[in-house]
Amino acid sequence: MAANAILASSVADDVGQGVRRQRRRRAELLDRHWTMLVLSVGVLSAAFLLRINDGGRVGASWLPFESLPPMCGSRALLGIECPGCGLTRSFVALASGDVAGSFRFHRLGWLMFLATASQIPYRIVRLRQLREGNLAVRQWPTWFGSFLIAALIVNWAIGMLGGAM
Repeated sequence: MAANAILASSVADDVGQGVRRQRRRRAELLDRHWTMLVLSVGVLSAAFLLRINDGGRVGASWLPFESLPPMCGSRALLGIECPGCGLTRSFVALASGDVAGSFRFHRLGWLMFLATASQIPYRIVRLRQLREGNLAVRQWPTWFGSFLIAALIVNWAIGMLGGAM
């Protein structure tokens, strides 16, 4: 009798820990998907609200200053471009319909813009799936993100080597 009570208590503890783990995982996934959704909407909204002025800097007529300050710490501190240099201007140009200008500012701007835009429907679908209890882990987003990072680094290296030649 006592052995059955101990076994039942052990099983209940295991089930309780599993439920707590599942709730924690769901909360982590909800946080990640909401964060990525808000960031993606914010980045794309900014791209559509901002403009590139005659000096090639990003600004907007409704801002109290002519243009935004340069945002690249690598360029400001080290004097070299980082793999993402030009992406803001590329996004702004693409949002205003200037595909050639977008490509001039960053060769992969169109790809990063598309990746950012695709986050919106993907995150909405995943949030809906989480609400329905689907906690399945997807591996392709990690692979896709790794591909994008690698593409940015290779593009940067090609630009650095091309500039040195």
